[in-house]
Amino acid sequence: MDALEGHEHDYFDSDKSTIICRVCGLEQYCIRDCCWDNCGFAMRHSPFLSGYSRTKRFKGMIESLFWPTPANCDSLMLEYLYPLKFKNIATVIDAVSSAPLKDKRFGSIHLFCRLLNPEYTEPKHDCLFLMRTRIVREFTAIEARFKQRYTGVPFINYTFMICHLLKKLNYDAYLVFVKKLKCEKRKARYNQMLVDLSLKY
Repeated sequence: MDALEGHEHDYFDSDKSTIICRVCGLEQYCIRDCCWDNCGFAMRHSPFLSGYSRTKRFKGMIESLFWPTPANCDSLMLEYLYPLKFKNIATVIDAVSSAPLKDKRFGSIHLFCRLLNPEYTEPKHDCLFLMRTRIVREFTAIEARFKQRYTGVPFINYTFMICHLLKKLNYDAYLVFVKKLKCEKRKARYNQMLVDLSLKY
């Protein structure tokens, strides 16, 4: 072993992302050709990139509704809302709607009410994890049928879908924290889509 000290390594590539010295057998991890073009956000050739997922987005919206916890993207709206005074849920929603901010954070209404509404009471619920599983499963079924039925057509509004599924699964206590879709034509169109998908509530 002493004779190998200070020797010059002669490495070869293994098939396990390592290099091995032919002289002493030393094995080290090595990532070849690692650069900005094949790592990070510039990587577009990877077969493992999932891209946009409707189910993932819907699940995130449901988690914000069931577990109202502040995130970095809520900071500006919270900074705007904190100095204001509120009486009930309606005044919180009105303030969010009229806020001079580009991102209104309507998906965080439950959070804003929990922090700022003096009349806030926690909605009655069963196991939130089971509720999330059920509502996401329902959404996934609708999305799958939508892909089979429609091509080149925008998907049903997420807020509409949340209201629809909360009613269907009897999670009505959370409806007050979801901004209602006002356009009657859009609501009629989405309801007709659900009829076409044989999933009308």
